[in-house]
Amino acid sequence: MRGIMGAVRRRLAAGCLVLLALLLTVSLVEIGPPAPVPASAPATRFSAERAMTHLAAISARPRPIGSQAHADAREYLLRELRSLGVDPTVQRATANRQTDLGEVRNVYARIPGRASTGTVLLVAHYDSTSKGPGAADDGAGVAAILETARALLSGPRPRNDVALLLTDGAEAGLLGAQAFVGASLLDPRTTAVLNFDAKGSAGSSRVVDAGRASAWLLPSLSTVDNPLAWSFAGSLRRIVPDESDFSVFRRAGFAGLSFAFDEGAARNHSGADTVAAMAPGSVQDHGDKALSLARSVGEHDFARAERGNATYFTAFGLVVSYPNWVVVPLAIVAALLFLIVGWTAVRRRGARLRAIGLAVCTFVLPVVVTNALAHVAWYALNLLRPDYAYIGGGDSYRPEFYQAGLLVLSALFILVWYRMVRRRWSTEETMLGVWAWFAVLALVCAFLIKGAAYVTTLPLILGCVAVLAAFRWGGDDPFWPRLALCAAALPAVPLLTPLVDSAWRGLSFAGPPLVAATLVVALALPLVDLLDPKRPRLITAVAAGVAVALVVTGFAVDRFDRDHPHQTSLLYAMEADNGKAFWISYDRHPPPWTRRYVPGADDPELKVLAEDANPGSLATYEGGNASLAAVPAPRATVLRVSGERDTTVLRVRVDSLGAQQVSVYVDTTAHTVVDAAVQNVRLGKLAKSLLTREPWNWGFTFTAVPPEGIEVELRVRGTGQLPLRLVSRRYGLPGVAEFRPMPADLVLSSRPGGVTVVSRTQRMDLDPS
Repeated sequence: MRGIMGAVRRRLAAGCLVLLALLLTVSLVEIGPPAPVPASAPATRFSAERAMTHLAAISARPRPIGSQAHADAREYLLRELRSLGVDPTVQRATANRQTDLGEVRNVYARIPGRASTGTVLLVAHYDSTSKGPGAADDGAGVAAILETARALLSGPRPRNDVALLLTDGAEAGLLGAQAFVGASLLDPRTTAVLNFDAKGSAGSSRVVDAGRASAWLLPSLSTVDNPLAWSFAGSLRRIVPDESDFSVFRRAGFAGLSFAFDEGAARNHSGADTVAAMAPGSVQDHGDKALSLARSVGEHDFARAERGNATYFTAFGLVVSYPNWVVVPLAIVAALLFLIVGWTAVRRRGARLRAIGLAVCTFVLPVVVTNALAHVAWYALNLLRPDYAYIGGGDSYRPEFYQAGLLVLSALFILVWYRMVRRRWSTEETMLGVWAWFAVLALVCAFLIKGAAYVTTLPLILGCVAVLAAFRWGGDDPFWPRLALCAAALPAVPLLTPLVDSAWRGLSFAGPPLVAATLVVALALPLVDLLDPKRPRLITAVAAGVAVALVVTGFAVDRFDRDHPHQTSLLYAMEADNGKAFWISYDRHPPPWTRRYVPGADDPELKVLAEDANPGSLATYEGGNASLAAVPAPRATVLRVSGERDTTVLRVRVDSLGAQQVSVYVDTTAHTVVDAAVQNVRLGKLAKSLLTREPWNWGFTFTAVPPEGIEVELRVRGTGQLPLRLVSRRYGLPGVAEFRPMPADLVLSSRPGGVTVVSRTQRMDLDPS
């Protein structure tokens, strides 16, 4: 009889393990993007194949703000919108955001609703960096909005207006979004913003941020196929700043949702972000969500929208949300239930309080080891394959095998820890030590980052309820409490698996997702006792072998070729005052093509020009002497000097002479800038902000400089000539004698590069006479 009962219990434990594996599989499958829909689909459907034609048209080459490709892309957008029957306008403005300014041209159009109560605003930015075509970032978002507009116009009009905003200057400091919000063209109280962006070239389109008072939008996500939204993502963006156009709208009080996909992050902001590398399924996912939400939110009565903030998550295709005011009470309930379980275990089940405390302390070890594993692994991979150091973002093109190997190793570490501590402490004592961390995290998150609290609160509540039930009705049999201890893992798998996936922003930043994975595995540790494997050492050895095999496979598979090119950083910097020029690279180990230009240069002028090229950066760089290029230097011309009380007003025209960007710095050693305006846009408090570079610790950067230059007004205290440092940047590298075209299997990385920087110093006379 005892043998039969033992077999039944092992089957129950095995069933629990199978259930966890099934939950994990479903959670991973639902994260994947849909299949692209062909162009033969009905007109009212979104088709990635149709959208990809737009993508090919606008992302054939880099289109940074102020370039000809940028102007050509804008004209294409205007033609396509007019062909759909809408009347687009171009908002031209000088925008400023912190120390970044620029002349932007936003493309804006409206699709009138039947009986509008508000506006659904679809947003994406049409500029790219100067280093790559920006097919994913954000050509995919632009193409998705164009195809969404076509599908909307092919069917019944929504009740509300649907507006299309293709912003400019996002890569130059979110300037287009700032200009649009600053113009107050839409009322935040009657507008819902749906932003579409990308941090990679593949993956599912998921909600990565939500605006203020956006809880009323969450039910509309239920109309979307495979909704993916987790409020912890927005909370992470508050902790680790990851700015987008949506950030500007959110801070201005707009409700809304921001979508992005982030697989293939190694291509982001680099020359590898091409149309050929763009996954059509990701464009399809962007479009499906844009079209479904435009229709569902477009039918909403904005006047009756119940505004408020909410915690939300999706699991198995369902959208779950609850008001943020519930978060703290739920966390307190979780903590109280944990205390009740602990009190019951100590007073009635023989658990030792000291053992629980030691389990709490020692659980730090697998967390620390797992986090350290991420750094050690990335360091080792860089030693074995230095080419990874060229890629911006600390990632590789095909990191899946590496990720899987690290996850297996993390699980192995937590299992080894568990078997070691179980020699001295019971299952209940050990798991209560683990749960104590969940209780603390639940309370901390509830008060500090509400949107992330559910990932620890909900598993802890379910686990505590299950254990208390086992204590009440399971008698003295230890099997039922141990099985109940695994209950917390059931919600943890679907809740924390997306966290592991979303937090994985490159192999160099693998620590947080590995720690999250460790927490999931930790909740299922009692299964080790229930299954009681006969050869634990063999299982450990096999797991270690699998982890090594995965990493080795990743090393063999993840090779560079034309579809997965090497990346590099190279720029040209010239000092017009003394006729010196240098090549500069921010690669730690420059590839052969780059190394020929930066063999090393021992010249103090190199440091000055490196600061001009990449102001405020502490990144290491390599340099080499360069031939002088026939590139004009920027210049400042005095327009007017006048005196006002204790200040001098200096108005100058700064000409970039063909460069797309110019920076103006002031030497504040003997002068103080008390106020300033650029193109009649007052800088306000920015004028009193200090930069980190000395002595040029006041300044700004203007992008998309008009042909006639920019007018700058400075109100200055001090006497004597005012030194100005002018730095121009133009897209592309100069054709000097030693320069050779970049090989086909090499592209520019996301690090500074691909520009020609020319600097000069001028001294302005402040004498009004």
